[in-house]
Amino acid sequence: MDQLPFTLEQIQFYILIFVRISAIVALLPIFGSQMIPYQLKVGLSLLLSVILFSSIMSTHPQIPQTLSIGLLILLIVKEVMVGLAIGFAASFIFTAVQFAGRLIDTEIGFGFVELVDPFTDEMVTVFGQLQVMIFTIIFLLFNGHYFLLLAIQKSFEIIPLMGMHIAGGPVSQHITTMITNVFILAIKFSAPIYVTLILTEMALGVVARTAPQINIFFVGMPLKIVIGLLAAIIVFPTLATLFRSMIEALIQDIWRLLYLMA
Repeated sequence: MDQLPFTLEQIQFYILIFVRISAIVALLPIFGSQMIPYQLKVGLSLLLSVILFSSIMSTHPQIPQTLSIGLLILLIVKEVMVGLAIGFAASFIFTAVQFAGRLIDTEIGFGFVELVDPFTDEMVTVFGQLQVMIFTIIFLLFNGHYFLLLAIQKSFEIIPLMGMHIAGGPVSQHITTMITNVFILAIKFSAPIYVTLILTEMALGVVARTAPQINIFFVGMPLKIVIGLLAAIIVFPTLATLFRSMIEALIQDIWRLLYLMA
């Protein structure tokens, strides 16, 4: 019987590569969407593992002896942690967009209407879901998906398979800062429309005091919806520019996270 064209050590290395890539893909924006079948996600992870296998092996010219079961399990857990950290950090940008949409929906009057987000399979508000869909398209136009694939490849160069040093303090501080930035970016993202709706609410309050015979509830609800949608259309180019700066900030945050975990 002909011998296999690969060794047991190479199989173990491939398993470690596949585990990290599959953990990243599971949480990445767009690639990790619930709309994408699990079979396709696994197939993409297998394909990326095959493509990157030779380049990653070239950075490990001295392949160690066959790993023991205990050491292999520890390395698999380590790769899962690395993959989840990268994917979790990459998902922050759409979390901020969705949170901004929820803030706007609360003020515009859509807060009591919720839909199922096909990307996360969770309940979201109407305007938040609309923003996620629009800015997903913009994310693709800005070649954000190329950066996500590049981050997968660069992670193996920065964080080798057989080694990782996590500076607990700096890493936790950096992740905390990224989570804090989600709320800051959400407020910035929703501020133009939210402030417009607040001013509309104040104007309706003045009208209610000066003309009490007018039913403000029936007048105010459709008026706030119309003004909110018009404000969204007007500020959309500015939000697109802000979203691009958010993507650039996300790239820098992910690179810094990788180097902190190296």
